[in-house]
Amino acid sequence: MSDKAVLTSSTLPPTNVEEITSSSGGDSTSGSDEETSGLRKRGAKVSTPASPQKAPATAPSSQGSWSARCRTLSAMLCLWAFAPLLAFAALMAWLKHKVFGGCFEKGTSAEKKHLRILVTGGKMSKASAVARACGRDGHKVFTAEIMPYQFCHTRFCGYVTKHYVLPRPTVQPQEWEATIMSIVKEQNIDLIIPCTAPIESSAYAHLREKLPANVRVFAFDGATSDELDNKYTFNQVLVKAGLPCPETAAMECLQDALDFFKERESKPDDGKKFIVKPAVYDPKARTEILFLPIDDKHRQNEYLKSRNATKAVPYVIQEVLQEPEYGCYAIFNKGHLTGFEFFESAASCLVYRQLRKQYDQVKELSAGLGKAMNLTGQLTLDLMHTSDGKLVPIECNPRIHSAVCTLEGHKNTGAMFTDPDFTPQSSTDIVTSKPETYRYWVMDQVFLMAGFWKPKNCFKLSIPQMLSGGDAILCGDDPMPFLAMYLLQIPSLLALELISGTEWLKIDFCIGKIVKEGGD
Repeated sequence: MSDKAVLTSSTLPPTNVEEITSSSGGDSTSGSDEETSGLRKRGAKVSTPASPQKAPATAPSSQGSWSARCRTLSAMLCLWAFAPLLAFAALMAWLKHKVFGGCFEKGTSAEKKHLRILVTGGKMSKASAVARACGRDGHKVFTAEIMPYQFCHTRFCGYVTKHYVLPRPTVQPQEWEATIMSIVKEQNIDLIIPCTAPIESSAYAHLREKLPANVRVFAFDGATSDELDNKYTFNQVLVKAGLPCPETAAMECLQDALDFFKERESKPDDGKKFIVKPAVYDPKARTEILFLPIDDKHRQNEYLKSRNATKAVPYVIQEVLQEPEYGCYAIFNKGHLTGFEFFESAASCLVYRQLRKQYDQVKELSAGLGKAMNLTGQLTLDLMHTSDGKLVPIECNPRIHSAVCTLEGHKNTGAMFTDPDFTPQSSTDIVTSKPETYRYWVMDQVFLMAGFWKPKNCFKLSIPQMLSGGDAILCGDDPMPFLAMYLLQIPSLLALELISGTEWLKIDFCIGKIVKEGGD
């Protein structure tokens, strides 16, 4: 989940808004968002006091618990009520594939070398997309996911040989590592492709150091991942490469911030405003926003002090940028751009199609970043506009993105993930989507229409729009994950909520989880 703000006027009065923090799946663009008076900041609130007081925690009432259970049960019944239509859609897609084909162009990466591949993060839609891409080329695919996602849809993929359940790397790191090593040894794994949540991605980036030399991890190494994940060090990469970027300063202590704003006071006023935010994604970090500088210097200093920035928990001071917000997903091999998608973004993004406006500019920027760092792996850039209209990346998420669903079917999608020597010989060899490709999650749109949550900071489609596209999981050659996501994976998670009576915000069908306040 990314954290960004937008200033659409020269002055904004301090405004209190409800704080909602939600999950993102590695996708910086999947979760919840609040916007007020032109301010847009994921999982954040605008702060009026410099040191907000937290309300004492109260135990949930019995009435609230039963209210949550009723909502949960309604969601389960809604999913199952659509079972006949979902089954019919899966059948039609399968028949269309059998009769006409055309679901994908078969790649040849397995002809060069047949690999045994472990795809992790099985609850995510992107995991089933990757499993299909590798399996279609002829590789042998295994999948894995943590609890409580033992009924994840990816295990039902027709290209998956066996599925494993993993301990959580953030809770049981030693047990997780031992389990991964056991799977690698048992199945003679050649390649691991992580499709995990942001909080787990770092574990995979550092895993390669402990794996046998013949086992690759399709992710950046630990040092590169950390450099890209940190908003300040990523910004410095852009600066050194001569690529466009917003003004950004490191804040590892209060004095860093005081020096930064003191230096700006000595220069002519350029009208820029700045926000202070964690340098690395932290769901527990204080995220109240104040546009700086302000006239009340005492309040400003108290606010900066309340961030409690240290070298262990660094922050950044970053130029406030303007909407619209875009995202791009880029894949690299040995510094070469091998796959690319550019799309309109939202805090809860479950609709993907190629965005042509500024497409070539962002593609060139991504290629330049890959070349400058000699990257091998995949990343997502969040981009917004400076006050003079320049589109710049504000942060990088060094992991796979759900926009991979638009790249399915290209002849080189499998090679993009599996071939260590794959280098596009022409622009047509770079894996990109077709302009007409339009992907969404059908039950997400149904739940929006049914009013299970407000259509805020997301894309709500009309029926004609839905008919012009297709479900992101449904593939004629592999229809079972589509059915499993909506009729098994999500209902199994809702069943747990039914037992506990826990309140939840929404269902994220893209990352396959129930989104709750304070989630990861």
